[in-house]
Amino acid sequence: MTAQRHRRICDVHILLVRDDQVLLSLRKGGYAAGLWQVPSGHLEEIEPTDDGAAREGLEEIGVRVPPGGLDFVHFLDHRAPGEEPRLGVFYRARSWEGEPHNAEPDKCGGLGWFRFDAIPDNTVPYHAAALAHIAQGRMRSRFGWEPALTP
Repeated sequence: MTAQRHRRICDVHILLVRDDQVLLSLRKGGYAAGLWQVPSGHLEEIEPTDDGAAREGLEEIGVRVPPGGLDFVHFLDHRAPGEEPRLGVFYRARSWEGEPHNAEPDKCGGLGWFRFDAIPDNTVPYHAAALAHIAQGRMRSRFGWEPALTP
């Protein structure tokens, strides 16, 4: 039996860090309503991951990242029970233009700055896991896969 080539959804995430705090957005309505998350979204067709993360920053939190202004910080291979596996790519903005604000009030209940060692308990679980790995300088991780074959 030949394994089938799998096409996974890729989510892109943008980290804004200021004064040792990371910006999180509060989900409103739909999936994970009432949970904090890193501003993120699905990668669009024919879009590089860093461009997708920059686009999400503009769409969700109203900031523009200059070309080449993102640093790759983490890759997450994740899955939730009953859902298709996904790939998560996390970038940190070195700089940005504009003050972060809630640019999608129909999808977002607000923004907050949190220290990496004080991420709220009500954070999307795979986002909280990725943030913990990022704080420890780990470039990749897995979430929701059993058994875990890598640390």
